[in-house]
Amino acid sequence: HGQGVVWSPVHSFVSPLPPGDASSFSYLVYGDQGVPENGWGQGAAWTAALAAQQLPEIRAVHHFGDLSYARGAAHVWDAWLTMIEPYASRVPYHVSVGNHEYDYDYDGNGNSVVIDENDNNKDPSGANEHGYHPDWGNFGNDSGGECGVPTAKRFTMPNSTLSNGVFWYSHDFGSVHTLVLSSEHDMSPSSRQYRFLTHDLAAVNRTLTPWVVLEIHRPLYESEVKWDQNAVGIAQRFEIENVLFDYGVDLVLSGHYHAYLRTCDGLFRNRCHSGGPMHITVGTAGAHLDQESLYETQWTENYIKETYGYGKITVANASSMLFEFIRAGAQDEDGTGEVLDHVWLKRDR
Repeated sequence: HGQGVVWSPVHSFVSPLPPGDASSFSYLVYGDQGVPENGWGQGAAWTAALAAQQLPEIRAVHHFGDLSYARGAAHVWDAWLTMIEPYASRVPYHVSVGNHEYDYDYDGNGNSVVIDENDNNKDPSGANEHGYHPDWGNFGNDSGGECGVPTAKRFTMPNSTLSNGVFWYSHDFGSVHTLVLSSEHDMSPSSRQYRFLTHDLAAVNRTLTPWVVLEIHRPLYESEVKWDQNAVGIAQRFEIENVLFDYGVDLVLSGHYHAYLRTCDGLFRNRCHSGGPMHITVGTAGAHLDQESLYETQWTENYIKETYGYGKITVANASSMLFEFIRAGAQDEDGTGEVLDHVWLKRDR
């Protein structure tokens, strides 16, 4: 009043279910959104508008990487945050980093992009000054020099033992323990992230949180014909798949591929019904969509391409969870809000 202060509308939120609360609840999951300012059309806006219509039923939204695709353009971050505000201001909005938030390389002169004049490492994840570039990877400069900084400055994620901000962390909500990893960082057995993974899974109380869900930007299993991308997933399987099997992880959620793909349940070492988790890719929240065909596998159960949408998880009880893939489109378009795929997960591991 008279001093140039502009107040936002009044917002409200509901506190989370405590660990061990067996109440049924629903939440949304997706990756790879962006914003129409990226030049990809209205897919991101359609997804955001449909997600907002799920209030007050949904209790949270989980976005596993490739958030705004700003790549250093601050106005794109602003546009994306404004777009998701109707629901991100009402329920917890959990994020993780993808290649377009974090990946970086040397500059054109062969110098590190994150070492300042005092030789200080400015990578907010604490990684080495040259980013992550394993021989089997395709990790380039996809963040446009952001190096995870805008994401780390805009979001604060839950703390847990050995966690690392937005990069890797875990949290409990009701009967679900969610573990978030960064596919853009080292996950080999000697790494900080691997130590976090094994320590966190060993500490899960399956009586309080019988469901364990892993979220990671790049999928471990994907059968689209993108050979350089598939090689990364295979390599990362060698690093952590045994751990997921040993601790009975139920579900792995990913993005990166801009399509929807669901594997069989119990997937372990390329074999279905073998005690591993189900893997679901939901990279359909707004980025330009894939048109690729699939290579033949025994573990691919459903593939939907050229379709925007998000996943909806409904935790029914300690032994049953429903996953639905819901189509997003213009509000007056036939099929918007339609459930295109659904599967019940049963805790029988």
